[in-house]
Amino acid sequence: MILYLSYMRIKNVSTRILSTIQERIAPQISALANYPFDGLSILNVEKQFLQNIGKGGAAGITELFIQNDENKKTIIRYGQKHYFKFNSTGKYLTLLGEVQVKRCIYQSNKDNRSICPLEERLKFINNYVSYAAAEYICYSLASMTIREFVEHCRKWAFIKPSVTTVKKVLDYVGQFIEKNGIPDEIAKNETVSMNAVTLVISIDSTCINIIDEGWKHSTAATVSTYDADGKRLDTVYIGCMPEKGKRKIKSLLEKEVAKKLSHHQFQYVVCIADGAREFWRYFNKKYSSAIHVIDFFHVSEHLAKLSNLLFSDKLFANEWFKKYQSILKNDPCGAAKVIRAVRYRRSLIKKNNEVESELKYLQYNKKRMDYYQLIQKHLPIGSGVIEAACKNLIGARLKKSGMRWTYQGGQTVLTLRSLVLSKRWDAFWNSFLKTHFPKIVT
Repeated sequence: MILYLSYMRIKNVSTRILSTIQERIAPQISALANYPFDGLSILNVEKQFLQNIGKGGAAGITELFIQNDENKKTIIRYGQKHYFKFNSTGKYLTLLGEVQVKRCIYQSNKDNRSICPLEERLKFINNYVSYAAAEYICYSLASMTIREFVEHCRKWAFIKPSVTTVKKVLDYVGQFIEKNGIPDEIAKNETVSMNAVTLVISIDSTCINIIDEGWKHSTAATVSTYDADGKRLDTVYIGCMPEKGKRKIKSLLEKEVAKKLSHHQFQYVVCIADGAREFWRYFNKKYSSAIHVIDFFHVSEHLAKLSNLLFSDKLFANEWFKKYQSILKNDPCGAAKVIRAVRYRRSLIKKNNEVESELKYLQYNKKRMDYYQLIQKHLPIGSGVIEAACKNLIGARLKKSGMRWTYQGGQTVLTLRSLVLSKRWDAFWNSFLKTHFPKIVT
């Protein structure tokens, strides 16, 4: 739908802004003469000046709303004539704080439904929160808890939302994401650096606490590009709440990979994960032609455990571990030599089921441990990016002390956080706005 709207009416707006600031700042400037010129005094001056700017901006917004409200005896809506009935004070939460406006209310003689033309045009969330305020709320909640954000605003921001308001905005945006998803155009409009040589796909899980269900595995996935020197260029982060079969995270991951491959010809495609067999079954099935790498540092942990199982002397155990960790990383036949060394040491001790289990782990993953060749090609050997994703994307926000989550609430926060970390926030919010506002032709 295309709406034909006139330009904004701006009469008195600048005057209202300047007069508000002047009224407040004149006595403050005069009072400065009573204070010494030092850092403590300037601290107060900074805060006062900032508050004045905010109050002036809020006054300007209020006047802008007044100037652009309908001010007629009759208007036409929905094919019916509506008559002015009364003025009613409306409150609106903007980035500059809450403003109050006396707006016109109209009603048709044919039904009792009242309409507010100002709110029809603003289309604020819940007829209260502006889109600038909503963006500030949602972007902040990607990093802060609701109460942390409310307290932050109380001290540092012009906007002073209540906990209830913040929850409603988060729910509104969460429902929008659940209904519409993240638009494909966001990834389609992205470009891949011409220096990109390698595409790296990773996936991992970490536990979060679900209300009434306890601890369950939430999953993170990343899609990264690297240049010829092995320097990471960019990363797309994906996070999903616990789900059976991990269908959603796999679907989102596959879409991201497909878009990257459609934009660029990569020399290498690499899948990296720890030892979780479910992920390797998935990679073997979906990306069988990619280079498969088990995280070097994860393998090193198993090697360290083996050294303590194979040697009673801690000094010998540590020496053996360092030797074969180096061989594993730097020798062209590192994996085979490590496995042979473990078999030899196993033959010198009593049968131990833990040793057998660790040896099977190495044998099962042998083909994924060709670290020497990977290093020669400047390919990554560790899953640091996905490990960091589990901690930064999921853990840092969803695993704070005492936190428990609903599936929808947790997924909303994960999605918002992934958009921020993936540097896709602006593209997402622009898409969000497009669905709320038709094209305007003046």
